[in-house]
Amino acid sequence: MTVLVAAYGIAGRWELLRTGAWQPHGTNIFFRLYALHELPYLLVLALFAAATALLAWRGARRGVDATSSLDTLAPPSAAMVGAIALAVFIVTLAATHLVMHELLFSMDEFSADFQARAFARGQSAPLIPLPWRSIGVALAPIFVRFNTDTGRWVSMYMPVYAMLKAPFIVLGLPTVLNPLLGAGSIAALAAAARRIWPDEGLRPWVAVTLLATSSQLLITSATGYSMPAHLLLNLVWLWLYLRDDTASWIALLVVGVLALGLHNPVPHALFAAPFLLRLVRDRRWARAASAAVVYLAGGVMWLTWLRWVNPGTASTDTGMLHLFAIPNLFGVWLHGMNVTLLFTWHAPVLGLLALIALARPRLLSPVLQDVALGVVLTIGFYMLYPSTQGHGWGYRYAYQVIGNIALLAAAGAPAVRAALGDVWTRRWLSAALALTVLVELPMRFTETERFVRPFAAGNAYVRSRDADVVFVHGDRIWYGADLVRNDPFLVRPIVVRANFLAPGSADVMRQAIRGRVLEISDDELLQLGMTPAASGH
Repeated sequence: MTVLVAAYGIAGRWELLRTGAWQPHGTNIFFRLYALHELPYLLVLALFAAATALLAWRGARRGVDATSSLDTLAPPSAAMVGAIALAVFIVTLAATHLVMHELLFSMDEFSADFQARAFARGQSAPLIPLPWRSIGVALAPIFVRFNTDTGRWVSMYMPVYAMLKAPFIVLGLPTVLNPLLGAGSIAALAAAARRIWPDEGLRPWVAVTLLATSSQLLITSATGYSMPAHLLLNLVWLWLYLRDDTASWIALLVVGVLALGLHNPVPHALFAAPFLLRLVRDRRWARAASAAVVYLAGGVMWLTWLRWVNPGTASTDTGMLHLFAIPNLFGVWLHGMNVTLLFTWHAPVLGLLALIALARPRLLSPVLQDVALGVVLTIGFYMLYPSTQGHGWGYRYAYQVIGNIALLAAAGAPAVRAALGDVWTRRWLSAALALTVLVELPMRFTETERFVRPFAAGNAYVRSRDADVVFVHGDRIWYGADLVRNDPFLVRPIVVRANFLAPGSADVMRQAIRGRVLEISDDELLQLGMTPAASGH
């Protein structure tokens, strides 16, 4: 199955090249990233899976060794987990500056930061000063809604992640949050794994090391996405669920409501649903009822917020349901490519081991069955989403369940051990981790930095101009609309999308602000290395 996943990805990439879908036009960054970067990882995945099959076949012929050194492997201690989490924090914080150039690459990241900066000043929807209100549409970044009636603007998403980030902005440390969330996810996963396998070392170690060496975790934790918060809160939720005492249950409900409001409610809802349904199946009526009441109240609260910041969510033509559709052939092809990223953005053993666990679901404990169902629900739900994920490192829409996948991979480890024996299992895991740390991670960091660098240069150039107002166009630049990244309190320079102004407005502004208005041409930005939009599209 792993070889077939790799072959599917290679075929999908070939189709992107054949049709030209990877050329820089529109909002097709997902296709371009896939075409540029995924081939070597797909090949390595296929070769590693084939080598594993060969080892298993040879083991069956010769018989596996009967040693039991893995039985005496001690679970990860608190100190060891702390050291791994600290390493993740250091690597991701360094990557924030050296790989991502401190750029909030996607407008999803920027809109969350926009809202956090408003919260940091004690406001939820700042008022645009009156002289600028008439051109508010030309000032508003993507995913920031400008209300023409009130003159206020606000991020279109839910607020909890922005609330988490606001204190770091106040302290002048906005880039520290996500590395902390990534490090915290390692500790939370280790705690959950220890609860699932209390008397064992192998499977907790497999889960922790596979998550800590994940390219997707390390690079996404260097961004401004809310996904690291989704992952951490889901893993903390799972740990509280496994503790199974009253205090933990109360804390779990609080964590659940916060997770629903991080960015949008879907990631946590899909993760938690199997566990909450288990309460009904096990007739734990008090907990099921309390969860229903609390989650319903939290859902209403966050829906009220969403309706306030984005009234269009209530419309059948522009609302949230409008974003989904029954998958057609394109959707099936697209989401198959998404699934391949769950294999190529981690150690080559992660997907393989998870498939082994999923292939024998009846052998899984009830908790791991619910962990697996959360993955299936997440992947299945997003098959109803007919568009690509856009920006993202790995499969962004499944980021909140990569902890689940690491646990499933750990659950599959004993089957490999039974097939290969202790000695070859150690060698197999060591080879996979060495390949990941010494080859895959450096390549991923290098490719990501190279891809982000021209966007960072263009945005830095716009923000560094000595002017009160900067006009940008962006028509001939791929994702040129992303250049409009105004602070909620209009910190200078104010960036204006010139093409959104009414005729004559630009001249009026030049007269009103003499000598402090600057126009940046697309040619200037293209000379910095920004990508030109492909002609003919």
